[in-house]
Amino acid sequence: MSAEIRIHDPYVDHWYELEEQDTYPSPGSSWKRFFRNQEGLKQTVVEKDLEQSMNSAEAVILAVPHKQYLDLYPDEMVKWAGGSIAVIDAFGILNDDQIRRYFELGCEIKALSRGYISRLKQEVKKK
Repeated sequence: MSAEIRIHDPYVDHWYELEEQDTYPSPGSSWKRFFRNQEGLKQTVVEKDLEQSMNSAEAVILAVPHKQYLDLYPDEMVKWAGGSIAVIDAFGILNDDQIRRYFELGCEIKALSRGYISRLKQEVKKK
């Protein structure tokens, strides 16, 4: 829906499901029927350079717990993006200290299974 999507994964060379969305999982019953405006995703490239893929990013979704993502520092991510970002942690990758640091850097964080995240944000604001 008009977002420029960039994908990074150190272990995946291409995303077959996006490339073949017209016929995946089988001809006549593709997942395409569930989504609108997805044609451009066929040309999606899986990036190998995380720093480069973060250039001017406004939001980041952390979806898999690869070691490369577990070892990321919030300061690096914000620097690579060129400013504060929205971070969605869909896999419990970030620890509380990392979440606090993102808040200190002006970022917004959403994380699954972290009902107390608003409390962390309030702690940072009070400092």
